[in-house]
Amino acid sequence: MNSSSTSRPNGSADSIRPIGLSERVEQLLAGKSEIKLLEAGCGSFSHISLKPFVRSVGIDISQEQLDLNTDLDEKILGDIQTYPLPESEFDVIVCWYVIEHLARPQDALERMFKALKPGGLLILTFPNILSIKGLVTKYTPHWFHRFVYRLLGFEMRPFTTYCRWSILPERVRQHGESRGLTMVHRRLMEDEVTQRFRERYWLMRMGFSVADVMARWVTFGKCPSTHLDNCELILKKNLQEPAGVA
Repeated sequence: MNSSSTSRPNGSADSIRPIGLSERVEQLLAGKSEIKLLEAGCGSFSHISLKPFVRSVGIDISQEQLDLNTDLDEKILGDIQTYPLPESEFDVIVCWYVIEHLARPQDALERMFKALKPGGLLILTFPNILSIKGLVTKYTPHWFHRFVYRLLGFEMRPFTTYCRWSILPERVRQHGESRGLTMVHRRLMEDEVTQRFRERYWLMRMGFSVADVMARWVTFGKCPSTHLDNCELILKKNLQEPAGVA
């Protein structure tokens, strides 16, 4: 039930002290003076601010949203699943709550992997399907998503959501590693919609507590919480691609 990109308001993946996305990006970009950034599915505004000098490029399927975006130096009308992005062109690619709305997210990931320069960063945010909200989103119709957003007082309109199994965090990591990228940041966190539900309805709080206990038991502790329904990932492109990757 995540909204689309047009209306969305640790030292390593296993660090003991988890840190936020912006802080980790700043660490990874330390020492860089110029950055070329692509916002994949940019919508009407940019989603991350970088300190070094940035030339920003945005691609979106909506000309209307591109026209509204005043943060970009260059605008591309196109679908990130099919548009031929230039190879080894960008220092940073940001894809902010977009891949869950794609029918073929792996195609989009392939194009973004290739468009990164060696050493470049791919910043992804997307729903964690293995959560209560993720599963509800995947298996309920679009009209239900719109109803929930209205019920909770959100003005934004949720777009069609596919939530393919290929965007599970572990599968995205594996896909990236097979193409010469290394995961350097991973964090699961709670979405605002889920938080509002848990705070507003005591029955929902009880339901999440029961679901957490069951999930930990079924997965032998690998799923610590069913309300951590959003994921941040940063993949860094290795300086040399693995053998066999075209």
